[in-house]
Amino acid sequence: MSPTPADPALLVRHVTRAVDAVERADADEFASAGAELAGFDADQARIVLGWVLRQTLEERHPDGLDADDLRDAVATTARAVGWFPALDARILVVVLTAALGEHPDPEEIPRLGHALVLQHSVLLVHDLAPAGGPSLRQRIDAALGEVRRAETMEMP
Repeated sequence: MSPTPADPALLVRHVTRAVDAVERADADEFASAGAELAGFDADQARIVLGWVLRQTLEERHPDGLDADDLRDAVATTARAVGWFPALDARILVVVLTAALGEHPDPEEIPRLGHALVLQHSVLLVHDLAPAGGPSLRQRIDAALGEVRRAETMEMP
């Protein structure tokens, strides 16, 4: 696991900017926000977004997920973002399965750019976060806390 971001507030700003671009269906702003997020530290951003996505899925499906739930999540997001020309349902599947701890064999998936993976993560977070739940800031802060906790528990 990579170290916790040096400036969590900056990570929050980058993710918030990307989510706001999704909300406005602004493809140019979303591309720029994705590049900023990947430039911040793609690995750290992926870890945090993965945790946020996993928690979001657990909130939506407290009794557990099945293949139909994941298929519905991909379909919902894919239908909602027709404005994003780089949308790839396969990347949504990779992001979802990775967030749940199932990492596909690297030979089975094409090499994906950091920005594209992060953008697909943001799309899923935006579309799956339950209304009335914790704010994006609260979700990211909780994810950062979990990353810190995990780092203190790692074996040397």
